[in-house]
Amino acid sequence: MINTFKATGEWKGGLRIDTQVRNFTLSFDEPPSLGGEDSACNPVEGVLASLAGCLGIVSRVVAQEKNLPIEKIEIEVEGDLDPRGFMGQYDQVRPGLLAIRYQVKVNGDLSDEELKEFEEEVDRRCPVSDTLKNGTKVEGRVTLEQSTA
Repeated sequence: MINTFKATGEWKGGLRIDTQVRNFTLSFDEPPSLGGEDSACNPVEGVLASLAGCLGIVSRVVAQEKNLPIEKIEIEVEGDLDPRGFMGQYDQVRPGLLAIRYQVKVNGDLSDEELKEFEEEVDRRCPVSDTLKNGTKVEGRVTLEQSTA
């Protein structure tokens, strides 16, 4: 069984894009150093936040399934990006993230073996991490709509 998730987006001026996912609005912008107004996180930060959220959810699910006594979960994610790719100099560097690193910190009474098994299971089951690691196919096109003016 495959679930299809959807999002839509609309330009709101400057570099701001408002997106809709189910009943939620997620906004994106860029900092002034990249031409935006800093009214929201940028899309790359959104990817990192999505990874943090997914790792946290999967960690909680795995902990519950294995009855692990985890009291607290904290996630740190960071990524390296060379903005020259975004600015059109992609013949020199790629526009995407060059590397992503994360750390999931858990508080609880776990043995070294339980912690290792927990880590492996979270890594194996995180959909966002899997998407980023395994080069998911992305395809699309730009179409021309008739002007309403």
